[in-house]
Amino acid sequence: MTTTPRLLVIGLDGGTFDLLRPLMAQGHMPNLAELVDHGCWGPLASTIPPFTGAAWSTFITGRNPGQHGVIAFTTRDRFNYDTQGQGFVNAQRFDYTLWELLSTAGKRVGVVNVPLTYPARPVNGFMVTGMLTPAGASRFTYPPEFAARIGPDYMIDVDFLRDGERFRLTGLPPKPEMLAQIRRMTQARTAHGVRWLQEEAWEFFMLVYTSTDRVSHFFWDEVPALLAGQPSPNQAELLAFFHELDEGIGQLAAAAGPETNILFMSDHGFGPAPDRRFYVNVWLEQLGLLRPRPGEGLLDLDYWRIRLARNKRLKAALRRILPQSTQDAVQKTTSQAGGQKEAFDWANTQAFFVPIYFHVCGVEVNVQGEHRAGSVPAGAQYEAVRDQIIAAAQQLRDPATGRAIVTLAARREALYDGPYVHDFPDVILVLEPEYIGAGSLAGSSLFEPHPDPMRPGEHREDGIFIASGPRVVPRPGALPNLKLWDVTATILYALDVAIPAGLDGRVLTELFDPAYLAAHPVRIDQATPMPTAPAAGGALLSDHEEAELAERLRSLGYLE
Repeated sequence: MTTTPRLLVIGLDGGTFDLLRPLMAQGHMPNLAELVDHGCWGPLASTIPPFTGAAWSTFITGRNPGQHGVIAFTTRDRFNYDTQGQGFVNAQRFDYTLWELLSTAGKRVGVVNVPLTYPARPVNGFMVTGMLTPAGASRFTYPPEFAARIGPDYMIDVDFLRDGERFRLTGLPPKPEMLAQIRRMTQARTAHGVRWLQEEAWEFFMLVYTSTDRVSHFFWDEVPALLAGQPSPNQAELLAFFHELDEGIGQLAAAAGPETNILFMSDHGFGPAPDRRFYVNVWLEQLGLLRPRPGEGLLDLDYWRIRLARNKRLKAALRRILPQSTQDAVQKTTSQAGGQKEAFDWANTQAFFVPIYFHVCGVEVNVQGEHRAGSVPAGAQYEAVRDQIIAAAQQLRDPATGRAIVTLAARREALYDGPYVHDFPDVILVLEPEYIGAGSLAGSSLFEPHPDPMRPGEHREDGIFIASGPRVVPRPGALPNLKLWDVTATILYALDVAIPAGLDGRVLTELFDPAYLAAHPVRIDQATPMPTAPAAGGALLSDHEEAELAERLRSLGYLE
């Protein structure tokens, strides 16, 4: 009787081969390099957007965002023109998860620090939840008593964002202090993971390192020098972090044993933060699809701030004279003073900007019956507005460079499939990654510099995938056409579990020995119906926990 090998999955949140392969080549990550040399690897296409909430939800369920409904951390009230969202997505919205499919098949699982797993749901094994777990949460392990197995040094996420009882939006601590905390978090994650690998019964074990994402977000400006071997302010500490991460990978692999198959994956990649701003609502106004509301007198501060900001010479002069902190304070004050006023004349607006993630922009059509003051009839006129937006987007050029800035302009249903597509913006624009979509009407032109981004690194579409172990056939060169949702189906196959017919991904059969594939063909479970929509889920977080999560995500740059 053949025994199914165990499977260890290591998540490197935000991992990118643009950083990891040079580090491996330079000898800084020998354990990871050995696994790559004896296995398969390739870039792993993330979701649109390449964003934590959408990507991890897709991995957890094996389905595209149209099936699970998550493209942001929050949910929107579309009818009332909510573009920012409110309330946080959580594990209650999923009718099933990868670990629950494995548990139902009788597999023992251990799940550690995967984002969007809070609150911990019952599994055949144990779970410690990850990102979006509120501080002081009581439901972050399953079983609940597993919390006693966690030492005081364990951190779900770094705490350098805090300034006393509040989160910092500006004025982060010195970078050596930030790196020291990231390294402590990584060391504790490894130590706990190794102990649980050794002490717990498991057939599937997954651990996610959040630290790779945090280092890339806050230290990407030092990456070019690091990879070129040139001095940088934190070079020694950054290399120490990657050495410790690699040592942790080696310890986890050793604790799992040589008979274990190992997969590495990331939810997205990384690159430099945008340095150019594209004013989407100003563009829609120029297309005749959006009309700002008229002013309401001299005390209408929001209106006059926008009018003044549209004067290019005055705006440039104020930026030269006023420090950035003063500009931010003025914008915050005027926003609070006039924040209750609508920005647009909705009855005469046909389309408006909905932010999704930095260079991924949504444009929503103001459809009658779907919005409080809808102006566009459904049907032919709706489709004509979408055609106009897509055609105009494909022609957009930045005068400063002469280059096209839109890499993809598409209807939502061309990118997603499922019951939640209707909740997404009607048109999706993917910009070149050096651009960020902005909703303000205060742009003095369509394109402006994006000065002083709060963090030097931002997400990219290509993450990482690595497979190594007794059932994996080593292959030279990068494997093509790997998608994030394929990893879910591949994990099920590797553990000899039938693939539910409703999953979107495919089994990456190219990883496995042909003889093994012939003896163990992929099994599709057509008999067990898959849920067609996530559970609604009731209120989960207290007002205090909602506020705490909002501040943390805002300080990380995920919320405006």
